[in-house]
Amino acid sequence: MTRHAQLSLLALAFAAGCSFAAGDDEEEFQDTPLLTAMWQATSSGDNDALDRLLDSSESAVKVRPSESLAKARASDGRGLAWWAFEFQNVYALGAIVAYDGDLESQSKDLSGQSAMQMCVTNPECKVDKLIAEAKSLAADIRKRKEERAKERDQEFEDDEEDIGDDEF
Repeated sequence: MTRHAQLSLLALAFAAGCSFAAGDDEEEFQDTPLLTAMWQATSSGDNDALDRLLDSSESAVKVRPSESLAKARASDGRGLAWWAFEFQNVYALGAIVAYDGDLESQSKDLSGQSAMQMCVTNPECKVDKLIAEAKSLAADIRKRKEERAKERDQEFEDDEEDIGDDEF
């Protein structure tokens, strides 16, 4: 094998290794029915639906290991934070904080915009006020999230007890 061929193979192996390693860190942007439902809940201000969706992602639907629906992103690279800022949905922003998200993240969508820029570029949107209001809601949202989780756990335990009582 010539020196040039060896270097080419080495470069190819290095590129493949870098690509593989980068793939572990990069987020996969993919449209899903859950993200569509989350967009609908956020754009319409349906806080109960948003809670149900976020609860379901914590208990059943992990987007990636250790990642909740609150951090998932659609094929355009946008997710809950982008939509919450776009529609100036204080509750959705508060939910992001409650689910340990970062409202001021510099992550970009495919067009190069951070979530917060959705608000900054809109003259009617007061980003500082929106963030302050969202942060003030976060503790209550987190508390109610924990209460719902306890209720689900109790229901599950009750169901398990009922199964033990059945005779087959």
